[in-house]
Amino acid sequence: MSEKKKKIEKRRKDADLFKVVDSTIDPRTYLLLQDIARKLRIDYYLGAISSGKEAKVYPAKTYDGNFYAVKIYYVSTSASKKAIQKYTFGDKRFENIKASNTKKLISIWARKEFKNLSILYESGVNVPKPILVQEHILVMNFIGENGVRAPLLKELPDEEITKDMYEEILSQIDLMVNKAKLVHGDLSEYNIIVYDKIYIIDVSQSISIESENAPELLRRDIENINRFFESKGIEVNDTEEILKRFNIIT
Repeated sequence: MSEKKKKIEKRRKDADLFKVVDSTIDPRTYLLLQDIARKLRIDYYLGAISSGKEAKVYPAKTYDGNFYAVKIYYVSTSASKKAIQKYTFGDKRFENIKASNTKKLISIWARKEFKNLSILYESGVNVPKPILVQEHILVMNFIGENGVRAPLLKELPDEEITKDMYEEILSQIDLMVNKAKLVHGDLSEYNIIVYDKIYIIDVSQSISIESENAPELLRRDIENINRFFESKGIEVNDTEEILKRFNIIT
């Protein structure tokens, strides 16, 4: 095959791999996604299904028809840099980590979420199974069907929100704190997915229960969950009584 034909063929393959390209996918990210596609036998990436202050999440379909969730952290913005520094260097496990620039800091943040997911998954907490982390890209099992994300708790109609669901979330918090030894740190109706069961997501900011601000963040997590369910007419447990379940000084 001539060099010209090889280049045309490469462009065709690249176009097939990326069904939607946006500003998050800079040249470096593009190359990383190509490498990840080779490693995980990804056929193509679809458009973003979630967009937050620190990252976007894309579905990726494999050649055998399964899907991954691919989380790409922004490396060209410092909008959440202070928060990332706070939750990384305020975590006992990461006190001695040094980051000389924003890109390195974001890579640490991605690895931190991968580590947190791994600990939670191995402790029996319902989280997406972590698959791979490479620089500022995290790959997880996809929660949903055919590239369509399962609904967030906040997206459910009121009639589907139950007391049993509330108790299940408290049980997940129990596992997180007492077995995985982590506090979510930002738990609310915006980062709980409801599918075949409750799934906790967005754990990049989760910290060790030994961290100084862990008790404060745990209390806030519980208050957030209580607030949401109470607003839906569900009877909730007293925050102080819930806190007694946990092996953490509050």
